[in-house]
Amino acid sequence: MADFGANSNYNSLQVELNRRFATGVFFGAAYTWSKCMNMVDNTNGASVRWDQYSHQALYGPCSWNPTQNLVINYVYQLPKIPSGSSFNNRGSRAILNDWQLSGLTVFTGGLPYSPSFSVSGVSGQNITGTPDWAPDLLCVGNPRAGTTSSPYNRINAAAFAVPPVGSIGLGCARNDLWGPGVNNWDMSLQKNVRLTEHAQIQLRVEAFNVFNHTQFNGVNSGISYSSLTNPVPTNLPYNSAGQLVNINGFGTVSSVLDPRVLQLVAKFVF
Repeated sequence: MADFGANSNYNSLQVELNRRFATGVFFGAAYTWSKCMNMVDNTNGASVRWDQYSHQALYGPCSWNPTQNLVINYVYQLPKIPSGSSFNNRGSRAILNDWQLSGLTVFTGGLPYSPSFSVSGVSGQNITGTPDWAPDLLCVGNPRAGTTSSPYNRINAAAFAVPPVGSIGLGCARNDLWGPGVNNWDMSLQKNVRLTEHAQIQLRVEAFNVFNHTQFNGVNSGISYSSLTNPVPTNLPYNSAGQLVNINGFGTVSSVLDPRVLQLVAKFVF
């Protein structure tokens, strides 16, 4: 069933800095440190329980909000050949002058999410006794214990357990895990070639994710168990011998953001 009794709140610290230097450099930075809490992310109303624990079960971090976000932008007009230089001639000026470097750098924390589970041949009603509410996993340990930077070892499966039959469905807090963050650099190098007093050609090389940094995006957070009586995980990435046998198993990275993308732009301005 649904109800419009959800609530949410958002608090943040926001800092912005913009500085223009006399040497042809512009620098700007914006930083946000925030905390958003809610019971539901969409506007269709919040699911409610049959008891008084709706807020306790559903209230948690907003799934769309990273805690920290830093955005840096910059423009640098590369120096021209000095008038007294031995390289100051028509050819070298045409090649070396009028270059501009600009970029946008983003550092963003990961998004929160909740783990889920399934048991072969078992529905939520078999555990809670009602079809109106499915149970959450039980948190029995540290989900980050023993994890590494490997894309196949992001969640500790031993930190979770299947809720017992008769559970009222309260388990791990909503959105208590955090996904991978973003470390992205977009840059462009631009040159203006003047043809006449009012006409010029603008040449630009643009690179998105210029350093080709691998950026993970999302984690496989659903764990499967064999049965209620003997709840052994069946979709772990590693077997008992430590061999990687399931690259899409529980706790593995589910996708990546785009690799480096280059594009060339030529524009006639008059």
